[in-house]
Amino acid sequence: MRNVCRPEQEAVGSSLLEPSPVYNDADVEQICVLLSRSEDWDSTREGLEKCNVNFTSELVLEVICRCKFRSGTVLRFFDWVGERDGYCHSSETYSMAMKIAGGSKDFERMRSLFYEMRRKGCSVTPHTWTIMIMQYGRAGLTKIALGIFEEMKVSGCEPSGSTYKYLIISLCGRKGRKVDEAVKLFREMMKSKHVPDKEFIEIYLGCLCESDKLSHARKCVNFLRNVGFSTALSYSLYIRALCRAGKLEEALKLLNNAGEEREMLNKHVYGSIVHGLLRKGDLEAALSKVDEMKQAGVSPSVHVYTSLAVHYLKGKEIEKAEEVLETMKREGCTPTVVTYSALIWGYVGMGKVDDAWSVFNQMKSEGPSPDFRTYSMFLSCLCRIGRSEEALGLISEMLGDKIVPSSVNFRTVFHGLNREGKHDLARLVLQQKLDLAKQRKSTT
Repeated sequence: MRNVCRPEQEAVGSSLLEPSPVYNDADVEQICVLLSRSEDWDSTREGLEKCNVNFTSELVLEVICRCKFRSGTVLRFFDWVGERDGYCHSSETYSMAMKIAGGSKDFERMRSLFYEMRRKGCSVTPHTWTIMIMQYGRAGLTKIALGIFEEMKVSGCEPSGSTYKYLIISLCGRKGRKVDEAVKLFREMMKSKHVPDKEFIEIYLGCLCESDKLSHARKCVNFLRNVGFSTALSYSLYIRALCRAGKLEEALKLLNNAGEEREMLNKHVYGSIVHGLLRKGDLEAALSKVDEMKQAGVSPSVHVYTSLAVHYLKGKEIEKAEEVLETMKREGCTPTVVTYSALIWGYVGMGKVDDAWSVFNQMKSEGPSPDFRTYSMFLSCLCRIGRSEEALGLISEMLGDKIVPSSVNFRTVFHGLNREGKHDLARLVLQQKLDLAKQRKSTT
């Protein structure tokens, strides 16, 4: 059997330690099988009590990490093991349990676990606070997240770079957006000498550009250059954010005034520029930009090709969109889920439903596999043109592919079938939704 030991426990300095194994992987597998096999907690608990397993906090952490998507069962297991003689939860197990509770929007339980770990003397770290802030923020409850952040500082715990990152990202989100607070916290983050990562900066700059706070965006770019981001990367992130926010003129002005950096910037941002030009309906300028980059030795990216295909599909120029797809393949540029999804949307809009199905089936057989957005878009299109029974089939396929349909998906198909007078099938959709809800409830 393979024994698992954390790296930091294997050696300290030059002397090797000889600790007992932290846990046995076979024991972890045994517990995970018990937690996943039964929907009845009483029988699961009975099975656990019969196990001849040495429960350590490391083993418990591994189990709850592996089974985190069965949140209800995992949290019951967490409570059960916490009551066993000789066992104590660690800060790490509490933190993971809090993350699972918050992820399932059981915020009362998440806070209860926080108070419990503090009461039992476990170390409350910046990571612990960040988990609560992140989970509230992801749910759009940014006012509560800000309150937790203040509570953290009052307690004497210094926010980490991750704390700032996840709080500011949530403040920049569509739900619960608070731009002024995000700007204030970013300033505070800079003073604390925490260096942001690229993902964070893309979201923050995007929010600033959408909110017309360009002076703060420029200050952010200057800060990036001071903390080690290259000039080209800093400005390319800003230009992309401007393009996504529909501020193409500002983006082009910035690019044209870039001086010696212009050629390098062009290679980084021309895809965003092309996309912005197409959104404005300026196909001629977009194609001119593509040609300019080809002459400079830069081949169009999948992003550029997909933008062109979408533009043609919106104008119902399906043949030109197909030409773009063939050019992509010929030049070795592999189409993505977004590319094929756009083609499906265009075919349905043109009444070529059989062609749409051909593309969809090709995705399933050859890849890239359809994702949640592809399924949602396709079933909505089918219901809109009176082919809701086919959309019902897509609901079943989603479940078969382990993609969970949303309430909107079920509602779209239900109303579509009723409009078409297929009331028995509409009731079947309701039953599918109820069955799914019951199944998910049994694991939460």
